Amino acid sequence: MAERRMLSKSVIQSDVFLEMPLSSQALYMHLNVCADDDGFVSNPKTILRMTGAGEDDLKLLIAKGFVIVFKTGIIVITHWKRNNYIQKDRYKETIYKDEKAYLKITNTNTYEKTENICIQNVSSLDTQIRLGKGRLDEVSIDEGRVEQGNHNPPSSFYGEYKNISLTNEEYEKLKDKLQDHTETMIDKLSTYIKSTGRNYKDHYATLVHWYEQDKGKLKEGSKSKVYTFEDYDKGVHL
Repeated sequence: MAERRMLSKSVIQSDVFLEMPLSSQALYMHLNVCADDDGFVSNPKTILRMTGAGEDDLKLLIAKGFVIVFKTGIIVITHWKRNNYIQKDRYKETIYKDEKAYLKITNTNTYEKTENICIQNVSSLDTQIRLGKGRLDEVSIDEGRVEQGNHNPPSSFYGEYKNISLTNEEYEKLKDKLQDHTETMIDKLSTYIKSTGRNYKDHYATLVHWYEQDKGKLKEGSKSKVYTFEDYDKGVHL
């Protein structure tokens, strides 16, 4: 098995990737390093513990289409073929052939999970559909995304201006994580979006990231400064 791993700029410098919390971005990179030569990772929960990442980080990578999960708990890196090209004399096929049988390679050189076993040999297609470095940078991350399931869960709108989109599951997770500060943080993001005209593709991830920056100040109460909109505006997550 090859010892070196690479990452494509078209993946890790995309807006979709950079809008995720830094913990999710770091987890993605560790998963790439630990994957086998076909991009499969058999122990994602172990890697979570090793890196200090949370289950929400892995769930976010799945929801955003950066990894594909199987019923066995094994995952595969969606953009593995765009990140890595391994010479045949160094390549060692994955032992997870049952999971691999359900994958096909799209015309943007990404894995896509199918409902039925795919007779296409994904290993033999490397030389046929391999993209050059220049072309990789031109491919949009959205073109290579694979949605998990055919339907997105319904969203509701929250905040003072009803412009914060969250699914029921995301809202419940926020209440568990932010507790008494949930509505305060939602209203803060709602006001910020309304006053600046800026918006974010993932309101849940943004709220969690804001709270991670704010929680120490929130617990200290009014004696300490809480981050202002200007402070957030300087952050890489906005």
